[in-house]
Order: sequence, then C-alpha cells, then structure tokens
Amino acid sequence: MSHRKRAWRAAGLAITAVLLAAGLIWGLSRPGEGSQGVLYRVTRGDKVMYLLGSIHIGNDAMYPFGEEILAAMDKAQRFVYECDTDSQTAVADMRRRMAATAGETLRESVGAVLDDELTQVCDQLGLDRAALDGLKPWAVINTLAVYTTAAEIGSDNVGRALSLGVEKKVRAYADSHGKTAAYLETLDEQIGVLESFSPELTRYLLQGECDAILRPESARSVDKTIAQWPDWWRAGDAEAFAAHYLGAYLEPGHETEGAEYHQKLITRRNQAMTERLMTLLAEEPTCFVTVGLLHLVLPQDGIARLLRERGCEVTQICNP
Repeated sequence: MSHRKRAWRAAGLAITAVLLAAGLIWGLSRPGEGSQGVLYRVTRGDKVMYLLGSIHIGNDAMYPFGEEILAAMDKAQRFVYECDTDSQTAVADMRRRMAATAGETLRESVGAVLDDELTQVCDQLGLDRAALDGLKPWAVINTLAVYTTAAEIGSDNVGRALSLGVEKKVRAYADSHGKTAAYLETLDEQIGVLESFSPELTRYLLQGECDAILRPESARSVDKTIAQWPDWWRAGDAEAFAAHYLGAYLEPGHETEGAEYHQKLITRRNQAMTERLMTLLAEEPTCFVTVGLLHLVLPQDGIARLLRERGCEVTQICNP
C-alpha cells in the first residue's frame, strides 16, 4: 500500500485509540527531567489554560513528563479531556454502539475481497473472527488501527502501548492528585463522527489496516515516520506532526476520501471544541486540557489557530 495512505490514516488516531483504551491500568512515571511534549499556554485577560497534545499510543521513550508539563498540571484543578471513555456507563454505551446491527454482516458491508483479507488478518493477529463479525465496520477499523500503530512505533505489546498513551498518563496524574474532570465532547458525538463515514471512506480505511498487517514490509519500507512520533512528541516538534499529516492525507486518486476524513474528523470537531474551550476559559479557574495532538497543531484549522482568531494569546511552551 502507499506511503500516503498509511501516513494520514495513522496520523488521525485521535478518536481511534481513545475509544479502545478505556479500562487499562498503568503506573506513574518517575519524576525528573523528561519530555517537553506539545504543550501550549492559552491566555485571555487574567484567564489561563494549558493544552497538551496527546498521542494515544506511546512508548517508554516519551516519559517521564518534563518540568513544564508537571508544573502546568500542578497549577490546574480541572482536567479536561476529549470524551469520557472510562466510566462504566461510557464503556457500556460504547460496546452497544460498536455492535453490528441485527442481520448486518461485515461481508455485505465491505465486500467479499476485503472480508477475506479480514479473515487472514484475524489468523495473523490471533483475533476471534466471530467476535470481529459482531462489530460495525468502523469498530473493526478502530480495533485493527491499535495493532498497526503500536507495531509502527516499535511495540509488539498492544496493551502496553495503549497504557503509555499521553492521555492515560495525564489521567493517572489527575486521579492521584484529586483533580476534577470535564469533557469537550460526548461519546455520542465522537461515535457519530465514525458512523457518518461514507461506505467508500470506510472501505478505504479498512483496506489500509489490512494492508499494514498483511503486507507490513512494503508499508514500513516507505513510511518510517510513524516510528518517529515518540521522538517528535518528546522534543515538542509540533511542526513535524503537522507537516507529516498535511503531506499525506490527500493521496492521489483518493482525494475525496481524504477530504471527507479531514472535514469530519478534524475541521468540524476542532470548531466545536474551540467554542467549548472558550466557554471553559471564561468560566473556570486554570484548566489543563488534553486532546489529540493533531487537533492542536494544524496551521489552518487547528485549535491553537482557532483560539488565536478568537482573541486568545496562544504560546507553545518549551522546557527551560
């Protein structure tokens, strides 16, 4: 499969890994000098908010958090995330929404050729094909995306890669320090985005996951940038993430799918989240907000840009 398809599909994991990471348990990182992260300070008048870009699948090289991240978390009482995916109610709702509609089959939804490849994928990963058949196509894509992205950053342990996601580490800190939680989106809103994908986009994304698993040598030989994500995040290299995504998501021959993906997953959600952040900034004491990194860094429709347009001062914070 192509370099461009792998790049933008993987770069858009902001929803994917969050939905599937619920319920994991992990240990806190040790204190000390650590990652800069992609961290912004937002001010408007005397109001202050911190925004941290999250990679939802990570590795040990990303930790511990550096001084600036720890200081920002210490100042905040309210911690804000994209969506509640951890509560019992959220997990139950998510499982219900992921389940295939009665009488609906994957083979009918994605076609015989792609369905046969899914059988090969299950054999290779040791997944229960019958269980996969019980999921909606978007849920199958999300499930496979966790495996492929973990492999691309060099991890052969999916559970550990999920436990090392940035949001997981932030939640651990917040829980252990008695911080309160708030959310920018509802689970219904997030899943609604995935359910709104056209059949063409759904098949395109699913084909990309199958290609990455069944033909990894071709994908990895031309696209090694995903393996650099932890280093980029540790160094706070927001521009590298933005350039990687923008240079890849409009794959020649699949511009329609790429444009739909970007509009639904990025642009519209960024606009809605920005409005909710403005409300939080006006009403709350200092907040620490963790959202998928891609939502923050894009130069045209990223949240940092949209907040500046609404009169906020937005500055990326660097370690001393």
